[in-house]
Amino acid sequence: MSTYDKKKSGFFQRMVDIGANYNSSYTEIRYLRVTNIASILGVIYNVIWMLIALFLTDELVIYGSNALLGLMFLMALIFNRKGWRVLASIWLILASYMSVILFLYLLGYSSGVAIVCFLIIILPYMTFPRKARDIARVFSILACLTLIITVIFQSNITAHFDGLDSYISQIVNISITGFICLILISSLSVLIDKSEESLMAEQKKSDDLLHNILPANIIRDLKESGKTIPKRHKNITVLFTDFENFTKLVASISAITLVNELNDIFGRFDEIMEETEVEKIETIGDSYMAACGLEKEMTNHATNCIRAAQMMLSYLEERNKSHEIKWKMRVGIHSGTVVAGVVGKKKFAYDLFGDTINTASRIESAGEAGKINISSSTYEQIKNDFTCLSRGKIFAKGKGNLEMYFVN
Repeated sequence: MSTYDKKKSGFFQRMVDIGANYNSSYTEIRYLRVTNIASILGVIYNVIWMLIALFLTDELVIYGSNALLGLMFLMALIFNRKGWRVLASIWLILASYMSVILFLYLLGYSSGVAIVCFLIIILPYMTFPRKARDIARVFSILACLTLIITVIFQSNITAHFDGLDSYISQIVNISITGFICLILISSLSVLIDKSEESLMAEQKKSDDLLHNILPANIIRDLKESGKTIPKRHKNITVLFTDFENFTKLVASISAITLVNELNDIFGRFDEIMEETEVEKIETIGDSYMAACGLEKEMTNHATNCIRAAQMMLSYLEERNKSHEIKWKMRVGIHSGTVVAGVVGKKKFAYDLFGDTINTASRIESAGEAGKINISSSTYEQIKNDFTCLSRGKIFAKGKGNLEMYFVN
């Protein structure tokens, strides 16, 4: 996937991105771009020398050698376009070596061309893909040895062409090499910044996805230690919902319509959970489970769950006025102790365990559509904030008779 619009990008940008495959990692693309930039600079280097030679000499050997070297640097761009990444990087370094050797032969050590060896030492690490890092080391070591040998035997490296003043050659070679280093370092800095920005954006996407699946404290534990220890929460409130006659409804509509309907409804429920500081735990079919008091200790966890339930029922009531499918939902709320933790090693599932969960489910099953059914333990916590109607003791499967209340 392209990170820029090729039609809107400039000519130089298109040259820099020759051969870029946006399915590759940002790091690999960065190496390719630096290779292209270095190749373009190599062409410019030899073009500058050709222009200088036009004013200072009419020797064809200077024109021919620079033209040849310019074409060699240009070939690296062609290899990248073909997708031959390693070959392009090798060719770039070979072209650089050829420039040094040819200038040393023509103009001698006094031309200052040996300084290009410093550039060749670092260039392989900036251009070779990671899979060819060993080759990069070999070229860097070779460049370092070449520089040392050239300095040691400088008195023996004399000019074979006297058409150019050595002082002028030094100025041109050192100036252009310094300019190339500046451009490469600046370009690399910009590319690294872009890579880091891209990585930060991807990291944020991953973090946002994790926060949609797991609570913040669980994410923190997994990042720090790679595991999380189950935690007991002594005083929380659990909210359960499901839809009346759901099985019958499933048989009457298409699967796609059903999924779209549930996605729309549960999407709004998720927003309500955030607004009321209630933590969504999971959805199973038409059931929606949430809890309050897990992330941090609070005294109003039961109140928050009831307010969330009221908002959920109000939303469905308004929605039913404008939609063909009419959803009727039961709500059950119970307060108590649970154990929370992550289950499994892959596709982590954060879940709650304990009798409180089973009781909350039974409270929901014993309720009525459009009403909020709560247990006695929840009632004791919210009785001063909400008006409730006692239902007396209601039989719940597996739990016997339980004291229940409807919240008005």
